Amino acid sequence: MQLNLICMMLAVLVFTAAALVFDLRTRKIPNWLTVAALALALAFHVATAGLAGLGTALAGFGVGFGILFVLWIIGGGGGGDVKLMGALGAWLGPWLTMIVFIGSGVLALVGMVLLFTWRMIARGAQPAYAGGGGGGGDEKQGDIETARRMIPYALPVTVATWGVMGMKLFVAFGGGNG
Repeated sequence: MQLNLICMMLAVLVFTAAALVFDLRTRKIPNWLTVAALALALAFHVATAGLAGLGTALAGFGVGFGILFVLWIIGGGGGGDVKLMGALGAWLGPWLTMIVFIGSGVLALVGMVLLFTWRMIARGAQPAYAGGGGGGGDEKQGDIETARRMIPYALPVTVATWGVMGMKLFVAFGGGNG
């Protein structure tokens, strides 16, 4: 059982690291990476847990893909992000996928706030929307959009996933039983 867990975690760590590198360098997560990760997740879960494993993998895919698909439809992310969370969900199952989604959302929000604040400080603490009206709101929205684009989604997803994997390892190997 613990060997399966270690194999799954290694696959997830490699997948998320690769997705992060591609997203940082090119702002795209290649289809071959997400499709391969999805196929491997399905095969792994079938091999280790049969039809129950397949059900868990498909449920995780549905949660990850479904949530990000809705966000993509309303303009809140890219298609690669949708496929990333779908493939990751197939590895993690529905509950861990939700935890990663929530954690990555919090991390992305914190990152955006920090970038937005840094940009305001760099401008001499004068927010773009301060002063006499006339288009300032558009500049503020532009700053928010720029901050959102500066943080590739694979970064908070990877950090949240690795945190979840660390906690899973801690629990699996008797952490806190002493």
